[in-house]
Amino acid sequence: MQAEDLVRARIRYVLAVPGIDGLVAAYFSPDGPFAGTSFDLVGENPPDVLTLDDLLATTLLNISWRPLAIRTLLAEGAHVSAALAAIHADLDLWNAGARDLQSAAVLHRWLDDLPGVGPVIASKLLARKRPRLVPVHDEIVLRVLGPPKEQLWVTLATALKEAALRDEIEGLRPAGVNSPSLLRLLDVAIWTRHSRSRNACNARRMIGVPEPSVPSPAKSSRRMSATPGTDG
Repeated sequence: MQAEDLVRARIRYVLAVPGIDGLVAAYFSPDGPFAGTSFDLVGENPPDVLTLDDLLATTLLNISWRPLAIRTLLAEGAHVSAALAAIHADLDLWNAGARDLQSAAVLHRWLDDLPGVGPVIASKLLARKRPRLVPVHDEIVLRVLGPPKEQLWVTLATALKEAALRDEIEGLRPAGVNSPSLLRLLDVAIWTRHSRSRNACNARRMIGVPEPSVPSPAKSSRRMSATPGTDG
């Protein structure tokens, strides 16, 4: 089985959980304890300029910035803007070519190397600036979807070329919630299903969704594949 087929199976495993639509709706409820649409909409978000509002938005996903990282980002604003300008702002991950992914990867590596940042925080900042192209890839997403973090973008891009799967993910979108990208909907579905945070556990309890176990596609993938194929 190819890596992208395993990712499709794991996504569908999450989408098939009874009550998953209720969990996603709870996440985006303006009266709830989660980041909701604020991650996308808080403050100003010009496509090619990093703002303090962007840093604020990422803290809603349960991360914090070290002072030196903030000072570096502010001092290197021209560098960040040039790097963002090289990444199309209206490009979906499944339509991205190798050059687009490479441009995003270059900026991700630069952010990753900042003091106290690392790959997860870097992905959350890029998901704010390029929500249609860059998925959040924290420990939960990587554990559930399976591919090594260095292969996630390419594998997920290939998996999402299937229009039917994209339609299934879009089917989770609550009425009136327009701002989150399809990648963000998928991230929220995975996180609310599998996070051990108090807020996620409370949401599952309120909706009647049982506590998660390791997805069966993840178990089977270790047998079938001989080679590698947060609160918010």
